[in-house]
Amino acid sequence: MEIGQTKKKGVYPQQNIYGAVREACVLEKISSQMVQTVSPKANKQEDNEKNVTPSYNKKTEGRILNAVLDLTLRQTGTLYGLPSEVYERAGIGKEIAQNLDVIALCRRQVNQASNNIHYILAVRLRATGEVDVLFPHAKDWIPYPRAGIELGLIFSQVRRDRHLLKTVQLKGIELAKFAADVLTQISAPTLVLIEAEGWRNERGEDNEGQAWFQLKNEFLFAKRDVLDFQHIPGHACVYTRDHEVLKNLLGIIRLRSGDETSQYITNRKTWDEKSPARDLINLSGYYDTSVPELLHYFSIGKLPTTQKGQDTPTTRELYMLDSQNEEHGANIAFKHQQILEMVPFFIHPDFQKTAESIKALCRVPHYLRISPAWSMGNIISPYPLHLGKQLIQDYLCILGIEI
Repeated sequence: MEIGQTKKKGVYPQQNIYGAVREACVLEKISSQMVQTVSPKANKQEDNEKNVTPSYNKKTEGRILNAVLDLTLRQTGTLYGLPSEVYERAGIGKEIAQNLDVIALCRRQVNQASNNIHYILAVRLRATGEVDVLFPHAKDWIPYPRAGIELGLIFSQVRRDRHLLKTVQLKGIELAKFAADVLTQISAPTLVLIEAEGWRNERGEDNEGQAWFQLKNEFLFAKRDVLDFQHIPGHACVYTRDHEVLKNLLGIIRLRSGDETSQYITNRKTWDEKSPARDLINLSGYYDTSVPELLHYFSIGKLPTTQKGQDTPTTRELYMLDSQNEEHGANIAFKHQQILEMVPFFIHPDFQKTAESIKALCRVPHYLRISPAWSMGNIISPYPLHLGKQLIQDYLCILGIEI
């Protein structure tokens, strides 16, 4: 559906028809996808008497192509190949790669006036290409194409009954319990992805800091081979690496991005040649060898094809960490090329035998930043994490939340 202009001066999100249309589709059990109005470029040669084919700029063409690909993947559950082949390419053995699940714990928090929303879910990408979703307080995974309608119904009930608001305003301890429940109920070889932000603590909330604080830097190194769930109801223990319920857990990878990572990009070859530095044009991976006991892997996305050239006389040699007082430096966008830090911990003994096997675990989410539904560059988050975040974002409009 083409939704026109969603942001208008003097119009509140609650007054916008966008959320009402989405909710109406949900109540009729219809999956929906919205796209903003597509406007052709102005053509000076256009004549009312002539049939002139409209033309579109590169950014618009890319947006529509991405929308069509996204529709194919997210609404029909179609992939263009087997994830197991990607895992093998990353260095995972064939036997494990053909059965490997990648689970992403996904979280979205939005603070808008009285609508403070904090919601979570898990997305599981199977080696066969199946994608499933697990909601908090639910027992069973459901197919991703069906999950949108289910989530929309949850948000619709909350909108009509404000007594249910707490079900979408989750606290830190609820996040930690959800993570512990997911980690201890896996049945196939599994790699789990989780962002540090939000899951390690919950600032500003009267919640006694009860999130999964093991994810903080000061604890992660010392507790890299255990799972500290002493404070979590239903667990109340420290799981060791040889615990029976965790035998299929190959490892957990903590992710950090944005202002928590060093956002600078250099090209060693051009620097050695004393020539202007250029952005990396391909998906690139690096790792830090200074702490061998706790690998730090850095994933850098490819340069988007829609990004403007940055080697003009006014912008040459300006990077994200340059002086904020430089008027041209602030205009350089790194949205799709920023560094994503990956720190694996609680690694299965079979993958601790060599440094290469630990890197192979990191290459899995690194390669999963290449999404077939993103034609002009790379997604910031690995594919299953991206799917989960987008799923929540799509249906927040039912609650009157503007993203």
